[in-house]
Amino acid sequence: MNLPLVVDIAIGIIFIYLTLSLLSSEIHELITTLLQWRAEHLRNSIRVLLEGGGKEKFDPTLKERNDQVQVLTDRLYSHPLIRSLNQEAKGNLAQLNRQASDAIIGGLYRVVSLVFNFVNRLVGNPKATLTNPFTNHTSAPSHIPPETFASTILKTFQMSEIGRIVTVSRLEKFQERQVSALLKKEQYLREPESRRLATERLRQMTRDWNKTRQEFANGGITLAATIDRMENSLNGYIGYCEQFIREPETIKNFFLYELKYAKDRYYNPTEKPRILETLRPTLNELIDLVQNKPKIYQQLEAAFRDKSSPTYQGFKAVIDRIPDLPEPLQNSLRALTEKMDTRKASLEEEIQDLQTQLETWFDQSMARASGVYRRNARGIAILIGFLIAIATNADTFFMVDSLSQNTLLRETISDYAQTEVARTQNLDEVKRNVRNQLDDVSLPLGWNESIRRQQIPPEESVQIPGLNRQIGNPLLYLKRLLGWLISGIAISMGASFWYDLLRKVVDVKNTGDKR
Repeated sequence: MNLPLVVDIAIGIIFIYLTLSLLSSEIHELITTLLQWRAEHLRNSIRVLLEGGGKEKFDPTLKERNDQVQVLTDRLYSHPLIRSLNQEAKGNLAQLNRQASDAIIGGLYRVVSLVFNFVNRLVGNPKATLTNPFTNHTSAPSHIPPETFASTILKTFQMSEIGRIVTVSRLEKFQERQVSALLKKEQYLREPESRRLATERLRQMTRDWNKTRQEFANGGITLAATIDRMENSLNGYIGYCEQFIREPETIKNFFLYELKYAKDRYYNPTEKPRILETLRPTLNELIDLVQNKPKIYQQLEAAFRDKSSPTYQGFKAVIDRIPDLPEPLQNSLRALTEKMDTRKASLEEEIQDLQTQLETWFDQSMARASGVYRRNARGIAILIGFLIAIATNADTFFMVDSLSQNTLLRETISDYAQTEVARTQNLDEVKRNVRNQLDDVSLPLGWNESIRRQQIPPEESVQIPGLNRQIGNPLLYLKRLLGWLISGIAISMGASFWYDLLRKVVDVKNTGDKR
């Protein structure tokens, strides 16, 4: 067998594999779309991520954690940031198509679920079931950007709002300490009128502080601006006392000295940064609060005296909507916060850093999940390839024999493949051309009588011992089965692989012809 003959046979085999791979890829894509495999795999991967990546078989809290993770996953998928990723066409025709596809998906899942559950009962595992993960939303995103996932986690657990609740509560206590200290200073005043003026001005300052704290609670100003306003109000109180309090000079000077001393205790340049840090919670404190909602309610009760205020009611509604934080996710968030070097100037900056850590964590997890999906998809591709090989009777051994013995068939396929490669540079164009012109090329495929007789000739039948009956040679059946298996594996390698290989082999032949 000379080299040109081997090259022509190789071109023919590769072209047949390419043709069948194109069919396989379309079937695989159709099944993937109908059954939402990518979206389902993404959802399962997110569940594994939220579960901490592993389970202990005899964990008594396993069911509770699974329920928490399920609720959290549903909440994440119902969040506008993720729900908006699932773009669906509008209009009557689009809705009709979507309803039809939803019915097909639901029907396929019901059929597959019956088979799956039946097999599980046979093997003694009746609890394992297979259900459509998108019963209420049969369409779901097959890709979620890391920044979207991280933002959804932080917004679902309302980290910024909880941090503000805690800070408002601490501001309330911070204010009470100062007011209490200032009231004690008024005991140094001797004149009743001086005490009345100081007390009245202190009440006014307290009202100003309450308005400032309320503005911070509403998100109107930052914590640093809040502290600056409180300091300015205290400076105004001291200035008022200095101008309007009428006391003997010694008493007045001592009173003013005590006021300034009380102010410097909280607002001097060295102490103010420390006060800011103690007023805002750490990320770990926020994580603990999210995990223990009663503590958040305690902080809320301490922060607001007026329980009928819109701000109080708004914060209460926020807390009510927070889902349970599964322990594995809590541990993961703690581990991510430990990677952050130092505290930032504000809680918002720290939450932004946490979001960056969440993005990296999600991205790395999805990279591993993509590897799992590719392995699963590879297994499905092999199965589809094997079924196509059986359906088309694509026996590699028979195809090689046919191409090596039938010169006209070999040259026809080889010439068509070379022409297609020469005029087409795009795999999509090859797909269209092959689909449109496949009837013009006779391939050694199919279940017609001629091909079956060539694969298993009747004259090679064997006698069954003890029976007056003949069957085809079992070795030939085994050979055909092996040929199907080889074809199935080859088909699963994909059309791109065979198209690139075909171009290289054609280039080799053309180079040889020039010589």
